[in-house]
Amino acid sequence: MRQVSNEFMQAMAAVERRVLGRVQVDYTDPFLDQSITCTANEQANISYPAQTADGVAEPFAKIAALDGAWVLDGTFALAPGPGEEELMQMGWWGSQLADAGGYFSQPYPTLTVSFFGRPITRLTVVGDSKRGEYPADFTIRLYNGTTLLYTEQVTGNTQINWAKTLGAPVTQANKMELEISRWSHPGRQVKITEFYTSISEIYEGEDLISIYLLEEREVSNSSLPVGNISANEITVKLNNASRKFDADNKQSPLYQLLKPNRRIRAWLGAPLEGGTEWVPLGTFWSGDWKAPRDEVYVETTGRDRLELLSKSTFKGTQVWQNITLYQMAEAILQDGGLTPGEYWLDPALTEHTIPYAYLGDMSHREALRKVAEACLGQVYCDRDGVVRLETMEYIYQRASQYLLPFFSAEVGLSISKDDYYKLDRPTKWGQIANLVEVETQPLLPKSAEEVYRSNDPINVGPGQQVQVIAYYNKTPCINAMAALQGATNTVIAAAQYYAWGAELTLQNSGPTGEQVIITITAQPLEVANKQKAIARDDNSITEHGLIRYVYPGNPLVQTLTMAQQIADRLLASFKDPRRDIELEWRGNPALELGDVANVEGGTTWEPFAVVKQELEFAGALRAKLSARRL
Repeated sequence: MRQVSNEFMQAMAAVERRVLGRVQVDYTDPFLDQSITCTANEQANISYPAQTADGVAEPFAKIAALDGAWVLDGTFALAPGPGEEELMQMGWWGSQLADAGGYFSQPYPTLTVSFFGRPITRLTVVGDSKRGEYPADFTIRLYNGTTLLYTEQVTGNTQINWAKTLGAPVTQANKMELEISRWSHPGRQVKITEFYTSISEIYEGEDLISIYLLEEREVSNSSLPVGNISANEITVKLNNASRKFDADNKQSPLYQLLKPNRRIRAWLGAPLEGGTEWVPLGTFWSGDWKAPRDEVYVETTGRDRLELLSKSTFKGTQVWQNITLYQMAEAILQDGGLTPGEYWLDPALTEHTIPYAYLGDMSHREALRKVAEACLGQVYCDRDGVVRLETMEYIYQRASQYLLPFFSAEVGLSISKDDYYKLDRPTKWGQIANLVEVETQPLLPKSAEEVYRSNDPINVGPGQQVQVIAYYNKTPCINAMAALQGATNTVIAAAQYYAWGAELTLQNSGPTGEQVIITITAQPLEVANKQKAIARDDNSITEHGLIRYVYPGNPLVQTLTMAQQIADRLLASFKDPRRDIELEWRGNPALELGDVANVEGGTTWEPFAVVKQELEFAGALRAKLSARRL
């Protein structure tokens, strides 16, 4: 349950209630917009110009520098090294030190940000708030290609965070230039944490027509929910009476910005005595935008981060040996660009060790689904934008904390008969199995053999280097080793071996050219000696007839012990008809996936764990939920 105040819960349960909606759209997202590039004509030994376009306007600490300001009093920190810049903000630092009056020499320190054409409505220059430094005299120029569109010259600035809203938008700008001629402190270099101006707008009240949210952790299909991974979805409809969102409106501040992958955040709230209390609905990235000419709205549908992971590729470059499912999931997510704070993995994944694991090339989402399937887990994105992989055991343990020896309506969120409009108790026969079969896929190394031989001799000239990419005849392989035939002065100067092949650098140090043949010997891994684990329930077979479920072949299920555990868990969960509930009711945004809702039936209250939820807001709130009986 989302942590909200008692007043919020009372407001949601009131017979007469008022629900508010809010949507924020970031039209310029530097994390996704690959057109944004930041360059500088000078830099310190450590400097990150790209951070001037990331929306973070404050450095992580007072960063030390050999400029006379560094005092060993514990208030300074060292600059972030390579790889640390993802979590530590520093910005662009120049190399030239200002003179006694704070002036720089020509060529002045200059920062240039290039991007796809967009309107500029606001200018921002942010110095270093931790050190209290800022540009005093500077010039901002806006360009379209080489054509100068606008110039802003500032002298005598005294603000760390300088900003100006333009009277009229400068349209179709695709380059911004910041030239600094004087600094606030003598003997210091420039330090800029933010320059690129992002465009973000909030819609509420009459500007917001509707919000539709679909969140689920079990995909609806005709089979067992094994290894489920689902991207939550939001559809927002905004007021376009002003034609602000029309694609051909060149005077709009959003001209050419209605693109896919714009970040959308949404909230539902209740007006309370101390102000509105908001509950987040999640973070999403837009698809196509629709602004019909004969209508007064614009609409887009966005999906959460899992949809982005379906569009990026996980390269299966290596064979993992004795790796846990936890380590695999972490490697996949980090390869997909997520930081540790952006995902949560069930610690129980550390209990599953895979002798030899290889996935090959696939999307990050599909690779993550393979891991979830192997542990009977579910993957979804929570309201805070965190990707979560939870095992079946964790899901049950989380739900069981709401249960008491004698169940009452005081535990969890209660939904009485007065709160819902329609209740259904469907029996999903497609999600029953009383005979479960799980086949192992042992990946075993074979004896070393030749897995590659170049078809034609490779010519390596005198003193030359030649780069060669070799693809094995069998994949995956381990313990690869390349050799040359016909070589006298040519050697393998560098080699990088992968599961699928190798990248080699050949170096000829002799006075004459040579023609060589490359051979690579390695140990292929093959699926061999499969075994089958079977679990059955005779009572269920007698009552419902034989209902077989064959677990899909998964390359991570390699031992009979693991296969039997999967079969036993599936049988225990699905041998009897699921006692689900489908409900249309008033809704409460504090209720999240996995939470327990206590529903009043005929004469009793029953606990259900939420697996799917739809929230519809159009001035008022209405909801649908699907939940499993505990």
